[in-house]
Amino acid sequence: MNYETLNRPRARRILPTIYSLLLIYVVFGALFLRADDWPKYLRDLNNSAHSAETGLRSSNVASLKTKWTFSTGGEISASPAVATVNGISTVFLGSYNGNFYALNAVTGKKIWSFGIDLVPPCNTKRCRIGSSASVDVANNLVFFGAENAYLYALNATTGALVWKQQLGDPNNGAEVWSSPAFYNGRVYVGLASHDDAPCVIGLVNAYNELSGGLSWSFSTIDQSTCPQGTCVGGAVWSSVAIDGTNGIVYADTGNPGFNCAPPSKNATLYPDSVVALAADSGTLLNYYNAVVNDQMDNDFGSSPILHMTGEKNQCTGHNTTASWVTAMNKFGGIFVLGRSNTGLTGTVQTIQQQVGFIASPAFLAQTNVKQCGTGKKRFDSVNTIFAPDRSGALLTMFQSSAGTMSVKHYNPLSKKPLFAAPATIEDIVLFGANDGHVYVTKTDGTSLLNFKIGSAIFSGIAISNSRIYFGAANGIIYCMSPKGK
Repeated sequence: MNYETLNRPRARRILPTIYSLLLIYVVFGALFLRADDWPKYLRDLNNSAHSAETGLRSSNVASLKTKWTFSTGGEISASPAVATVNGISTVFLGSYNGNFYALNAVTGKKIWSFGIDLVPPCNTKRCRIGSSASVDVANNLVFFGAENAYLYALNATTGALVWKQQLGDPNNGAEVWSSPAFYNGRVYVGLASHDDAPCVIGLVNAYNELSGGLSWSFSTIDQSTCPQGTCVGGAVWSSVAIDGTNGIVYADTGNPGFNCAPPSKNATLYPDSVVALAADSGTLLNYYNAVVNDQMDNDFGSSPILHMTGEKNQCTGHNTTASWVTAMNKFGGIFVLGRSNTGLTGTVQTIQQQVGFIASPAFLAQTNVKQCGTGKKRFDSVNTIFAPDRSGALLTMFQSSAGTMSVKHYNPLSKKPLFAAPATIEDIVLFGANDGHVYVTKTDGTSLLNFKIGSAIFSGIAISNSRIYFGAANGIIYCMSPKGK
């Protein structure tokens, strides 16, 4: 494992206090969101998967009942986006039947649907939309990708096509699993393959949000480091996180060519890595290689998260702040990497679990206040991270104000894997499971209750107006609310 910086200077304004830094972090990370919207996968640019609402908590979560369902007729693995478009709370979600839907979030009634291009290997019965939507309310656009390797931009009100761009040839394995993120006039998305059969060369692409023109493209395989022939791999099937304060895109990448069908030699750069890219140009700022010469498919499938820690001590005058990006791979590697206004700093913490991760984690950022003297206080900015794993357990970790990450709780919940991203609100964590249940735990990681749905849930949960939304393998979109109201 190693870290490399390319020493490309970037002039940035550094704010003086932990409060101003954390304020910027919250504002940019939240995309200036309405409190009741969940407009993208994992909700915000930091990929926190945290709702700031207060209407759902441990004291009333048991009252959740099904409010409505909508059948798409095709499997669902993507996560819903919920956004207020022209005053109407709207759910956006695609299905494996090749249709993308906009539903009234209160009633479940269809507002519109859009059929994607049936480019082979798609056919009239199946064309996978595994990419979760991202909704830019200000520009009335909704973005998503699909098995046909297209990135689509639709009018969020009508469903009319605004533009589309194909990232690769689906006949040669290209697919967009990655969920788009928009920032500063561009939309960012990764390119992966049809389950490594065959593999493609991974990409992170940025497009002009309004026109669809390609702004830049970063290849996750540096062919100069390929020992023989053309190397493939480095798929980006997770979704990027964006440091909106400093304009930096963070992506984690897939395995090199050894595990592909057919295989290729392993390129040294940049499979199994976390890369930091300039959001405006795609310039590689630096990277961290988590697994060298991977021959065991130890890649990143879950998405990176961006978080901060710090301390303000009015007694000692000791004020600190630190920024982090955390990524988790399929074989239990947890990598907590320091970051700054120039990307990765070289600070690395690693935790090795026995079981790996497919589901993206969620995190809860908190500030703990303690009295340290007469009329003086100490403020500790800390994080709790929630990571469902491939064995069916929820891993809960705690990051102290000094930045140290440690395992807090490990809770085996299911006998089947957990692939769905969790969501947090108030003092609870909610997530679906392959065993067909929605599980609810407290934010300390301990079990609270579960709801039987009856079909595998790969879709992450979205929260809006005290309602939760998710899709299931049976093709049904679910809305649950307190007492079903």
